[in-house]
Amino acid sequence: MQRAFRVGEVYRDTGSFRNADDQFLRWIRGPLSSGIKNVGGIRDLGADRADTPAALVLVSNDSGVSQHEDPWEDTLAVNRGEIHYWGDAKMDNPYDESSQNRKITDAFDDTASGHREEVPPVLVFRKPESGVVEFCGLCAPDHFEVRSYQDGSGTQIPNYLFHFSVLNTEAVPVSWLHDRAQMNDDRSASDVWRHWVETGEVSQWPTGETRERSGRVRTYETSGTVVSDAFRDEAFERFGHACVMTGIREDDLLDLAHVLPRSQRPDLAEDAENVLVLNALHHRAFDAALFTIDSDYRIRASPSFDPAHPFLKETIVDRRGERLALPPDARVQPTFLEELNEGLSWL
Repeated sequence: MQRAFRVGEVYRDTGSFRNADDQFLRWIRGPLSSGIKNVGGIRDLGADRADTPAALVLVSNDSGVSQHEDPWEDTLAVNRGEIHYWGDAKMDNPYDESSQNRKITDAFDDTASGHREEVPPVLVFRKPESGVVEFCGLCAPDHFEVRSYQDGSGTQIPNYLFHFSVLNTEAVPVSWLHDRAQMNDDRSASDVWRHWVETGEVSQWPTGETRERSGRVRTYETSGTVVSDAFRDEAFERFGHACVMTGIREDDLLDLAHVLPRSQRPDLAEDAENVLVLNALHHRAFDAALFTIDSDYRIRASPSFDPAHPFLKETIVDRRGERLALPPDARVQPTFLEELNEGLSWL
């Protein structure tokens, strides 16, 4: 019998591939000498002929299913062809040191560098209740970012938020996963997967519409707040199309960074005094609370921030206390900066 995971269908998950009734771990393991472990949300299927996983299997627990408190709530917008999945981060497991996160970031790095043939297919499941999983689709990496939340002690905990596109295929044959694991063979892959590997074009579930790629990284907020292109363009003009931290002037490398996040203050999403222009790398560091800007526009860096890369050290750490000189038409509301910084335990 040709077994396949179909979008929207539910499968029995006993937690053991040895259980004859199991339709999750047992199906994925099949004839393989090893399968995926029943641990955590990020799991990889090992490959016989490569260090890169044959596939990545991501499991998202619905609220109340996990035995542990989880501040990261995934967004599984399958009907829009979008998955927004939080990485593995805890106080004692920093997001950028997590081996599980690294398996996903490697896939995104290969995608960004054009080495899509090295990218493992990503299968996303949700766990609506104990003992079952529901298949959400076959996914390709889109982009990722760093967000943070404040725990009960006031400490900022940063984490990756991975954005995936759900490809327009209803079913994923389990035999394809076995072929990839044993022989790195994609002949039984769906047409949309092979097309994405060859061209980078996403045929998105459920319509099959090819998603437009403008060269600009798309961002999402769980609140649904969207910033218009007109507001973004006006902000770029005010800041002289340059990163306030580095002076980088390549628009494709620049982001609009909100001081008070849109997810928390949607009313300020298009407030001209609630934004900065930063390059993508410094935007991630800013959102992860690795550095901030005080109400006098002076650079403040977390005492624990000790980047190995000299560019970050030179542009952030070595400039502690330096006052940024914003363009004449650009202004950030000091009270917004004060509100942001009140939540930083290290400041």
